[in-house]
Amino acid sequence: MKLLLVAVCCVVALGCAGAEVPIVLHYHESEGIQKAEQIRQSEIAADFDGSRIVGGSQANLGAYPYMGGLVITLTNGRTSVCGSSLLSNTRLVTAAHCWWDGSSQARQFTVVLGSVRLFSGGTRINTNRVQMHGSWNPRNANNDVAVITINSVNFNNNINRIALASGSSDFAGTWADAAGFGITRDGAGIGNNQALSHVRLQVITNAVCRNTYGSSIIVSSTLCTSGANGRSTCGGDSGGPLVANNRLIGITSFGSPNGCQRGHPAGFARVTSFNSWISSRLLYYNNSKPMTSLSNQYECAPCNNKKVYWYKKVITSYLSEIIKKMKFLTAVCLLVAACLAQAEGAQERVLLHYHENVGIQRAAEIKQAELAADFDGSRIVGGSPAALGQYPYMGGLVITLTNFLTSVCGSTLISNTRLVTAAHCWWDGRNQARQFTVVLGSIRLFSGGTRINTNRVEMHGSWNPSTVNNDIAIITINSVSFNNNINSIGLASGSNDFAGQWAQAVGFGATRDGGSVGITQTLAHARVQVITNAACQQVYGPQVIVASTLCISGAGGISTCHGDSGGPLVANNQLIGVTSFGSNSGCQRNLPAGFARVTSFNSWIRARM
Repeated sequence: MKLLLVAVCCVVALGCAGAEVPIVLHYHESEGIQKAEQIRQSEIAADFDGSRIVGGSQANLGAYPYMGGLVITLTNGRTSVCGSSLLSNTRLVTAAHCWWDGSSQARQFTVVLGSVRLFSGGTRINTNRVQMHGSWNPRNANNDVAVITINSVNFNNNINRIALASGSSDFAGTWADAAGFGITRDGAGIGNNQALSHVRLQVITNAVCRNTYGSSIIVSSTLCTSGANGRSTCGGDSGGPLVANNRLIGITSFGSPNGCQRGHPAGFARVTSFNSWISSRLLYYNNSKPMTSLSNQYECAPCNNKKVYWYKKVITSYLSEIIKKMKFLTAVCLLVAACLAQAEGAQERVLLHYHENVGIQRAAEIKQAELAADFDGSRIVGGSPAALGQYPYMGGLVITLTNFLTSVCGSTLISNTRLVTAAHCWWDGRNQARQFTVVLGSIRLFSGGTRINTNRVEMHGSWNPSTVNNDIAIITINSVSFNNNINSIGLASGSNDFAGQWAQAVGFGATRDGGSVGITQTLAHARVQVITNAACQQVYGPQVIVASTLCISGAGGISTCHGDSGGPLVANNQLIGVTSFGSNSGCQRNLPAGFARVTSFNSWIRARM
């Protein structure tokens, strides 16, 4: 009966999950680029008069004296690469998957110290004395840590150790430095000037990271960085350091298989969780012989000159007896696991089998390069055109992406030098903006008004492109003078959820589903009604609709639409929402539209004004 109940619960859960309406993701590619070109062409026709470390930089020799490159010889004779961190004259820490990734087994590490190049220079030490964590799991990247033992090295300006972080801090919000020899952008080879690189990353909470990778991968001993602005670790950086306050807080473990510049978080082994395990091996590890993943015996630290051994056959026998007595429970667990796997099928996968998929190729590219260089949210539908000066706080955004395509968004002027917009207008999870042209005092987007170029944009540190949570950003511009057509608006504050209230949405986007932008297209506005988050969750689900989300009903086919993203939602002459997302099915399907709730971000915004 219990087994049937579990199965029924799984089916019900999956059925409910499948009923959720998908939201529009990858905004620039899906909507913004096309709408920008349509608006531009229509305005011309009317003759208007109105991240190897990705996103980082090269490191100087001695900047990271604890960095240890790893040139890895596998048992099949091929070469791979990783990073590591020097903890003492004889010990380094790295990722367990650098020694064994679940598919490929290393035979030897060449540890490279005191060099910004991997295949030449520095102090180079061969070793096969590697101890992986006993609970390292290649399937979910849990416990991805290992200790390397080498012959003693002398410290100098370019070679020195780093201390381990300890304590209970989760480091969420802390900025940290990652270093590595890997690639510097998605799809790139290794250039002739490739060297050790570093990047500054912000640590995020595990709760945020679970939204991307799921709870089986993100456990308490995992630490994640945000990947915002396409800045992250990448292929070849595995095992390398993440450092904050001159302490090692993370060991590079995994990233998304979709790429390093897609804004997905990167995962690290959390050093505070493994501090005791690592520290005990700095003192007691028996360095007289290698420790491999294939050994049949595991050696304890010497104690009173005696050695204690655990044999695989003893453990196997013991587990077999337990399994025989627990077959029913095992069957239930397997069924639950299968259901959970299916339910989480849409979650971002992590990159497994590192050497085969990443390390081998990167090693060859780095080596060849060094030899060659001879080293030493969406438009108003159901609304009407706005008059010039009617919404003086409205800021249009003409967006130049890093691939030089053009996209569009909206924003809201909140002071002489600051505007607020949606984070996805700057980076939508796939496409990164390089510049905003802010357009003020105009009902046209590509001509007229006051036009200011800027790249000073700060996204919310917890912006998540997968769930569109915390979809808010601050734009800084040179000071503008207020007049009848350009003025700021106040921010809503307090605990009001605004449910049932009517509000004004404003934007340059499309005015109907499937429609192109006509030559008479201008700034538009619509009156819309706010609904409760509970009602909105019935459509989009609880991962998308959180406390900091605000929704409007979309009834009567009146809503925001493609091109309106980042624009204002206003009630009682205060900004209550920033246009964030709509339904993937269209803007006139009577479905809710989502906004960043300004009252939830009031303090964050004001701290940046």
